[in-house]
Amino acid sequence: FAAAVCASPLVDPDMWWHLASGRWMFEHGELLRVEIFSSTAPGTPYVVGEWLGQIVLYGAYALAGWPGIAVLRALLVAVAAFSLTRVALRSAPPAIALPLVAIALALSKIAWTDRPQLFTLALVPVLLDLLTLARLGRVRALVAVPPLLFVWSDLHGGYALGLVVAAIFALDAVLERRQAGAFVLAAAVAVAVVVANPGALGILPATAHVGTAPRAIVEEAPPDILTPAGFVFALFVVGSLAAFLLVGAPPLAALLLVPLLWLALSAQRHMVFFVFAAVPFLAQALSTIWAGRRGRGEPASYEAATGTEHVSWPPRARLGDPRQRRRLGPGVAALLWVGALASAFGAPTAPDERAYPKGALEALRRSSGVLLHEYDWGGYLIWSAPERPVFVDGRLVPYSGEVLGQHRDALMLRPRWREVLYRHAVAQVLVDPVRPLAGALREDGWRVVAESDTFVLLERPR
Repeated sequence: FAAAVCASPLVDPDMWWHLASGRWMFEHGELLRVEIFSSTAPGTPYVVGEWLGQIVLYGAYALAGWPGIAVLRALLVAVAAFSLTRVALRSAPPAIALPLVAIALALSKIAWTDRPQLFTLALVPVLLDLLTLARLGRVRALVAVPPLLFVWSDLHGGYALGLVVAAIFALDAVLERRQAGAFVLAAAVAVAVVVANPGALGILPATAHVGTAPRAIVEEAPPDILTPAGFVFALFVVGSLAAFLLVGAPPLAALLLVPLLWLALSAQRHMVFFVFAAVPFLAQALSTIWAGRRGRGEPASYEAATGTEHVSWPPRARLGDPRQRRRLGPGVAALLWVGALASAFGAPTAPDERAYPKGALEALRRSSGVLLHEYDWGGYLIWSAPERPVFVDGRLVPYSGEVLGQHRDALMLRPRWREVLYRHAVAQVLVDPVRPLAGALREDGWRVVAESDTFVLLERPR
């Protein structure tokens, strides 16, 4: 998976403004706390809680250029793969666990984006690994939970999801009356250190960041089962329900999967977290069903599978002959490492700029004034033409609903589009040539400064 991820192109439109933010903080030696990139919200207090993630992202670029970002992405997906595999193998034999992990990781491709969200993609499985390990009796693993969440809170606002998962495991420990004090203490300390972290996005804003979904953004739309990722997600949902109806499920399955399912149904970017959390439960259910088919011709129950009346999750899995693992393990690991490291040489050496107005940059640098542009081009302009403040971009936070609404009104030629242009004293417009706004401005006498098949730069007549 690291090799596949490393070869993926650099196309995320939000990558650019994250890089620009990291560059500014790296050069100035302080956190970016006010809006400096836009013409519509300059000086607005601005905290997104991703400062460390942005600095790490820019650090990868400063260290190794564009391939450095691809390698960072590959490393984070590899961390997710490693941790999720550990979790799954505690619930089922490799023949069942590994295919489920591979499918889940393939679905996670929708989140292989070059921005701080990658840290949440990696750290959710790490947290599940620690919590399930503690649930097996290795309670000392809980010591790592608070510092993990402390660092996570500076990497990405998705740490709020991590707090919820830790709290759910604590609630399950209380209900099961098993190491409840340790789990509750770990969750409480995690909340305390996050609240005390001055650089983190507050818990309430972070929760809103995870739980709210602006529908105008594609990744925030509900899952679509007609897409490959949506179809796989639906299979996991239906498969989990069917398996649990056949053999039952531990209470933790409901406590954890129900809220994650709600989150996934609210925005497709969260599908991956439901699937990650469902992997060990589904793996154990399938293992139990398989054992029952082989043994008695019918599905076994969890009680029968574990030999106790109490439902236990995760059980210890038998992973084959230890001597055989010791013989084969080092060689297999070496081959995998060589392959993963070699993939770095195939990392993209430049981002894919075909979707952006690269040909307009020179003309933009020679001019000035308020610029109205396509939403997805805002981050690219912040990075590539910092001399020209943007109208809006993918950050959303600095812009009130009014600014975003005005932007849509202008681009879609709604009734007040002229009012928006005059209110903001727009001097230039950079849009897709097929936009109705482009045709209307040509009719109004706006001069074409630069154009191609993908963009047109128009300037107000003097």
